[in-house]
Amino acid sequence: MRIRHDVFVSLSIIAGILAGLLWLYASRIEVPTNLGSGYGGGIVGLPEMAAGFEKQATWNSYAAVLTALAAGLQALAQIFP
Repeated sequence: MRIRHDVFVSLSIIAGILAGLLWLYASRIEVPTNLGSGYGGGIVGLPEMAAGFEKQATWNSYAAVLTALAAGLQALAQIFP
């Protein structure tokens, strides 16, 4: 059925665009890099940096899931033309 193929392709395009937008958002998250030495040799600013990386990782994983969904939908569109 041609309609099923078109639905798979359309959903794949939407998932791909959303994945790209999520990766763009993740790339715009600022990660503080102002590390310094604290009293007694400790590193100051490390928790803030780790929090920034964690936030980026979260959005990157959402984007990766959408990318996998887009690839799966493209495969279904080829299987069911």
